[in-house]
Amino acid sequence: MEELLRNVFHTIEEYHMIEPGMRVIAGVSGGADSVCLLDVLRQYRRKAPFELFVVHVEHGLRGQESRKDAAFVQELCEEWEIPCRVAAALVSRKAEKEGLSIEEAAREERYRIFEETGREWNADRIAVAHNRNDQAETVLWNLARGSGLKGLGGIRPVQGRRIRPLLFTDRADIEDYLRKAGLTWRMDRTNLETEYTRNRIRLSLLPQMEKDLNPQAAEHIAGAADRLRGVQDYIDRVTKEAAARCILVCGSSARPSAVIQLEPYKKEDRLIRQELLKCAVEVCADGLKDIGAVHLHMLERLADMDCGKRCDLPGGICAVREQGILRIGRKDSLTGTDAAGGGYAAVAIPVPGKICPAGIFDGISVTTERMPNAPELKKYFLEEKKYTKWISYDTIKNNLLLRNRRPGDYLVVNAQGGTKKLKEYLIEQKIPRDMRDQVLLLADGSHILWVIGWRISEAAKVTDETRQVLKVTCRGGRLPAGEREHTAGAKACRDRCDEYT
Repeated sequence: MEELLRNVFHTIEEYHMIEPGMRVIAGVSGGADSVCLLDVLRQYRRKAPFELFVVHVEHGLRGQESRKDAAFVQELCEEWEIPCRVAAALVSRKAEKEGLSIEEAAREERYRIFEETGREWNADRIAVAHNRNDQAETVLWNLARGSGLKGLGGIRPVQGRRIRPLLFTDRADIEDYLRKAGLTWRMDRTNLETEYTRNRIRLSLLPQMEKDLNPQAAEHIAGAADRLRGVQDYIDRVTKEAAARCILVCGSSARPSAVIQLEPYKKEDRLIRQELLKCAVEVCADGLKDIGAVHLHMLERLADMDCGKRCDLPGGICAVREQGILRIGRKDSLTGTDAAGGGYAAVAIPVPGKICPAGIFDGISVTTERMPNAPELKKYFLEEKKYTKWISYDTIKNNLLLRNRRPGDYLVVNAQGGTKKLKEYLIEQKIPRDMRDQVLLLADGSHILWVIGWRISEAAKVTDETRQVLKVTCRGGRLPAGEREHTAGAKACRDRCDEYT
């Protein structure tokens, strides 16, 4: 008993699962694992006081037996003076309605109820009773399904506010602990039914591996998962750094799209390139559930194709190869307009680089260059050019966008940081109402760095303190005041970029 408590306490402290004063919800089914979890948490409160609350989910699958489980948990909580809530879940109805297996539907309903109760009770943590055997079963199941590295890392000890204090404890040790403590638990007969995939792994595959290959098979599989999670965490860190160099996010919050800048992207190792593609798709899709290796391979090939090529992905996602970039988004957002109906257009601007966007900005080209704020460049900063500006790159907080106006846009209009709504500025400039939506803007979030053809924001101006300068040139198309630089009409722009054939 003491050894299990020491090991679980060590896990709680190593992963900072519970701190004094926290509010913790425990999911308790009445089975051996969850009864052990509740008793361990009860013991740990003596070491680090915290509030404890129990939630039992009655899945409505086993009739009277299921109701007896709920009564058992309630009686245990009354004996231990722990508040308890029993919540009913309509698992069969959910499975039928959403085309899920009973296993999947039950799991989703449990976590939905845990999370809802957690929000209602303002819980800091939600404790669940996965153990080392569960970990081994999960890894084997993910391996059989063809999961990637993340799936082979199995279950995490801490995932958001969910914690799993028993994850490094064997099931046999849990039952031995309960017997020595004189505690009883409920048996769920569905755990013995081999129609469920996880049960087949638990009852047949894993015992066979322990018998024929290695008695410590489950322990070794769980250990491998722990190491693979470390590898995945490292890859995630490297990918995050690469994403900052390679991926721009643009569009509205309702319909975001991702732009992969191909020059830095192609310098990354293939493994990181694949992770970057996943990141870009995740920006636009609701997770990666329907995105497999074949789709990532399609995107890899597209990155090496000519401009104008495209491919379709599941979930209404589309990828288009453009000049120097790979643009990924929902089909209805790659036209340059916000699918929410606002009529806004937005195109990410690579730094440094050149872009000739299609659709509403057809015929426009924007070039950006980064350069240090060297004294010999200062004469250029002072020179007024209508369609070339020098901007303090240090002040940019988000991604650069070429776009039309949106609600909330503003300019910084003086050295003290005073702001003015873009709408007010356009009125002052006597721009007709029906022309204001056609004005091109260089934006950093809602901060308008440059009203192209007019002024730049005071906050974007180069000063003696500026370390990096961004030179931005806009050519071609329908520039704001009905003017255009004589070297760049719409056709010439398309010819120079060789973008659409």
